[in-house]
Amino acid sequence: MEYSENLKWRKARRRVEALKGFYKHLLIYILVNAALFIIRGRVLEFFQIESNDKNFVEWVDWNILIVPLFWGIGLLFHAVKVFQFKFKFLKNWEDRQIKKFLKEE
Repeated sequence: MEYSENLKWRKARRRVEALKGFYKHLLIYILVNAALFIIRGRVLEFFQIESNDKNFVEWVDWNILIVPLFWGIGLLFHAVKVFQFKFKFLKNWEDRQIKKFLKEE
């Protein structure tokens, strides 16, 4: 009994650590991207004044906008990995539906 309780505790501890890691990742994502959008206008304003090259200004603008998109995709994959145990409801639903249809026939 003691071994299985210790195993359960370690498994629960790993899940808590994974959740903490995800929430830290999410917090950093929010803070960095909020800062990017706050300074975005000022950075573009600076480059428009300093550089007459419109392509360079567009490049800076796209790079500031693309970071949250790709980082958000990475964050989504992190969430799927961490919260995978939440998707078990789909498997349970499938099993219930199969049993339901077998009873009907």
